[in-house]
Amino acid sequence: MTVLIVGGGIGGLTAALSLHQVGIDCAVFEQARHIRPLGVGINLLPHAVRELTELGLAEDLARTAIPTEELIYHTKRGTVIWREPRGMKAGYNWPQYSIHRGHLQMILFEAARKRLGPHRLHTGAELVEFDQDEAGVTAHFRGRRTGRDLPPVRGTVLIGADGIHSTVRRKLLPDEGAPLFSGMMMWRGAVETAPFLSGRTMVMAGHWNAKIVIYPISAEAARRGRALVNWVAEVRTGEQRPARAEDWSRRGTLADFLPAFGGWHLDFLDIEALFRSTEEIFEYPMVDRDPAPRWTQGRVTLLGDAAHPMYPIGSNGGSQAILDARALAGFLAREPDMAKALGKYDDLRRPETS
Repeated sequence: MTVLIVGGGIGGLTAALSLHQVGIDCAVFEQARHIRPLGVGINLLPHAVRELTELGLAEDLARTAIPTEELIYHTKRGTVIWREPRGMKAGYNWPQYSIHRGHLQMILFEAARKRLGPHRLHTGAELVEFDQDEAGVTAHFRGRRTGRDLPPVRGTVLIGADGIHSTVRRKLLPDEGAPLFSGMMMWRGAVETAPFLSGRTMVMAGHWNAKIVIYPISAEAARRGRALVNWVAEVRTGEQRPARAEDWSRRGTLADFLPAFGGWHLDFLDIEALFRSTEEIFEYPMVDRDPAPRWTQGRVTLLGDAAHPMYPIGSNGGSQAILDARALAGFLAREPDMAKALGKYDDLRRPETS
């Protein structure tokens, strides 16, 4: 058996490591020409950290991430509304980790390159089409550097882990249309500052129309007595659709969101100074999709954001992609009938994520 994984993000790389762990051959095809530590912060909840621990990545995570211990909700003027413990402080056997998304990506990528071999990780390969028969799947890729078709690749199963704009999903659900806009725009950044509160605290402040989320994401900065702080600013626009398409690398500007936070105050952190000291600000509309009626057709299935894009609320999108990958590898290892294996995966994970 050979599993073709389209997409080299968190879900795709976790799937590759999980398949390798159970002795299943696989290959990853990522359309970006280079795997780089891009992005800002992400949270891994204890259920996902458990799975990455079972993949042997616990030391890498502990060396890189902040084990988040509490979450505190504030009004925009700093009054505490609610606080709760998180991770191991809340009684879990595994921590909740706040980590730079790019650093997590590189932990997974380096582990996959070491275990699978670099020849199983293909970058600059954009999926164009696929077709399947009773024996397997043939995937057709285009080289991002040359624009030319690459030789077709044959596999037993194809997994679409290619994000919210998934080519695989578009082929399976051609009439679905664009992602759905929530009316909220997000601006994100990461900047080094003095530590605040416990140094392991996540803060949410605001209301229905505007909110900020702030948390530290770097153990290395903490060892130096500093904090690399991830922040998210959310503002409700009232628009029916975003002015610009979704693009995680699109740059934003202070003028687009700073006025919405005028007069806000937290005793332990200067919000405006945090925003102004950030060199790179990214903007992104808060979008998702309605749950799909199915993820699987024959020998092709979906995983992560391609299957169930979620709002970045509750720190669960990346974590659920990891759970998808682990469940899928388990079914493929235990069930010799590939269609049945993918069907069981679909039956388990689609209702849970929906």
